[in-house]
Amino acid sequence: MKRCTGGEMNWNIFRVRGQRKGREPDDDLRAVINRIEKRAPKRFFQEREMYYYHYRQIQRYLNPLSALLVYISEAGAKRQDQEVFIQGLFEKLKDFYDVEDALSMKEAAQDHSLKVKLLKLLKIFYNDTTLTGAELEGYLEGIEDN
Repeated sequence: MKRCTGGEMNWNIFRVRGQRKGREPDDDLRAVINRIEKRAPKRFFQEREMYYYHYRQIQRYLNPLSALLVYISEAGAKRQDQEVFIQGLFEKLKDFYDVEDALSMKEAAQDHSLKVKLLKLLKIFYNDTTLTGAELEGYLEGIEDN
């Protein structure tokens, strides 16, 4: 491998990309993802990557994705009150999938695809498939517009 000196460009094609053990996370979002991955079910990693993590590369999704993942990473204590937890999670999910803010919170609570996404999120991040449609409807009835 040729090393650069002076004004030459160094193209080290053999460098290892990504995180190495013992290295600090390269950004705040990576730190949150690392925290989630310590407790999330391993078998759903590809789904989390496909449906959520890859959006960190698209600027307009960065803030709502970060808010959603931070909420997920801190959910341990929040899950004590299931209704408040689900409502908060739904609000973060709505903000992420509705970056244009086209839906009010009441409209979002009626959106079937967002409800399905919430159930899928519970499965792939928490391995939780216990929330019924009726329970979800009940929780979302109490959700308020911001």
